[in-house]
Amino acid sequence: MQHVDAGSIVPSTRDLLQVLATKRRSMALVGVIGADSPAEEAARLHDLNVSALAAAEPGPAMALAARGTKTVPMLSLPAAGSREAFLAARFFGADGVCIDASLPLDAWDALAKSARTTRMLPIALACDEASIDAAVKSGARAILVRAASAEAAIALAAKAPRTVTVVAEIEGGDGDALRALRGHVDAAVVPASIHRAAGFAALVAELDP
Repeated sequence: MQHVDAGSIVPSTRDLLQVLATKRRSMALVGVIGADSPAEEAARLHDLNVSALAAAEPGPAMALAARGTKTVPMLSLPAAGSREAFLAARFFGADGVCIDASLPLDAWDALAKSARTTRMLPIALACDEASIDAAVKSGARAILVRAASAEAAIALAAKAPRTVTVVAEIEGGDGDALRALRGHVDAAVVPASIHRAAGFAALVAELDP
C-alpha cells in the first residue's frame, strides 16, 4: 500500500453521488484513467463532458488526474478493506471508494463510516445476487455492479431498489454494451479502450448529455 501523510488529507469537496444519481433518465459515464498522461486524459474527458473519472488503484496517476480538473469527481475502483486504504484513496484524490458488499454487515458499516469521515461516497461492490441483497440490507446509497456482460449487469441491477444508485462495470465491454445498459443503471464505468476510440464524443452526447 502507498504510504500517505494522514495529516495532509483534506475532506472531499466533489459530490460523486450527485453526478451518478441520474434516476436513469440518462446514464452518467465514468472514464477510467490510465497511468500514461493522466492529467491530460482527465482534462480531455472533462472537455467531453464525462460525468466522473475512475482509477484502477490509488496512486500518483490518480492524484494527477484528480488535480487535472476541479469539478469532475474521482472514484477509486478497488475494494478498500481498511481505514488505511480509505486514507490512501482520499490522499490521492478519490471522492468515492468501493467496499465489498459481501462483508459482514457490521464490518461494512464500520468501513462506510470511515469513508464518510473524509466525505467520500462509500459504494457497495457487488458481483452476484447475494452481494446485491447484502448491499441493500447495509443501506448503501450506491452499488457498483461488476459483471461479465451487459445482460448480467442488467439482471443484477434489477435486484436493487430504484432508490439506490447503480453503477455498472462490464469486463471487456464496448459501445454497444454501454448502450444496452441505458435505462437499466444510473451510470457505467468506461474503460480506456472505449473513451480513447474514435466516436466517443458522440457516445457521450448520446448517453450522458
